[in-house]
Amino acid sequence: MKTQTYRIKDMHGLNSRASASVVAEANRYKSTLTLKYNDEEADLKSIMNVMALVIRCGEEFSISAEGVDEEAAINGITKHMEEIGLI
Repeated sequence: MKTQTYRIKDMHGLNSRASASVVAEANRYKSTLTLKYNDEEADLKSIMNVMALVIRCGEEFSISAEGVDEEAAINGITKHMEEIGLI
């Protein structure tokens, strides 16, 4: 398992547009992907689960990947979130 911690930089936080974009990227990978925020967890491949967390600007969260492409998943999702200005 591989885990990475992030901080939201986008002033709108993890809004619906950013959530949809990150979920679409997550669905490119076979690994199980989990987003952890405070004491809650969400399936990163589910838009409803991700949006339910309501992560605001300046807050930290982590993503864990477990599976055959876990390294590629973390790297790809990290790059994607940087490109869209989320982190």
